[in-house]
Amino acid sequence: MDPEQWLRSPEDAYVEWQRVEATGADRRAFAEQSIVQHLSMFRRLNRYLIAHRSNVVAFGVDHIDRFFAELDDSCRPGTSTRQRYLKLIDRLARHLIALKLRIDNPASSFLSGERWPEEEPEPVFLDAADDARLQSACVVRAFDSFKELRNASIVALLLGTGLTASELRALVVEDLDASSSRMSVFVKKHGPRIARRVPVDAFAVDLLRLYQGARTGMSCPAQWLFVSTARGTPMKTDRLGEYVRQALRQAQISAPDESPRLLRNTFGRRHLIEGMSNEQVSNLLGLSSHRTVNRLRQTFDVESSNP
Repeated sequence: MDPEQWLRSPEDAYVEWQRVEATGADRRAFAEQSIVQHLSMFRRLNRYLIAHRSNVVAFGVDHIDRFFAELDDSCRPGTSTRQRYLKLIDRLARHLIALKLRIDNPASSFLSGERWPEEEPEPVFLDAADDARLQSACVVRAFDSFKELRNASIVALLLGTGLTASELRALVVEDLDASSSRMSVFVKKHGPRIARRVPVDAFAVDLLRLYQGARTGMSCPAQWLFVSTARGTPMKTDRLGEYVRQALRQAQISAPDESPRLLRNTFGRRHLIEGMSNEQVSNLLGLSSHRTVNRLRQTFDVESSNP
């Protein structure tokens, strides 16, 4: 990796570092979903630095302090967002020091005084009002291009089925089934997640049916349901995150973690609110345990105590 890429294109450099070199505390490579989440966070940090006339090799303690002040204003109380950003900034600074692009780690002064949460972080999700607002954007309309239709359909499928980014990337055309009375998508086994067929929530059906017609009418050598080019190049995970962020911006919604995980948690929580059991929602999400769904259900109590 060329160290100068951090100066030319920090976001591209960050993606390459995460996929090729970076590891977690257990020295294992990050999962693709973690990389998507990290990149979303890094983009927010990088945009902040640019807006304040700095960059990844020049920011200091004052920049971090003001950045955290903005986070505190926009994040829900009790979340671990600040701690996750501090970990990200610390790892980033240490990596840039190793590349001789920095001489100091301004995050180090924050680490000693930070109290790390003992429990798992509260899952990030859209509340009912924001969920409804984003659903209302997943409708058939006049699209200027196939790409615009594709991007909107990606968001509709993520919000309407709870798939992960990796699961969506692996879909082929025949996995989206509109032949029966209710549209569904077949998700192949992926890592620890079980294979399953997930019904598509009603709000997304018309848009996905429109996309399905456009996709099957394409002359394309690949069978991926979502392709990045007419040559059949598969979608990149970081692009899926970008489409989620675009859709949120258009709907005037903001969240600490604007990644496909946000829509997956929103899908799961929506169905819990509608009366599904933990087991039913875990099955929809392809989970072998109820741990994630239990955490989503616990957010009901937090929300009711903060009207």
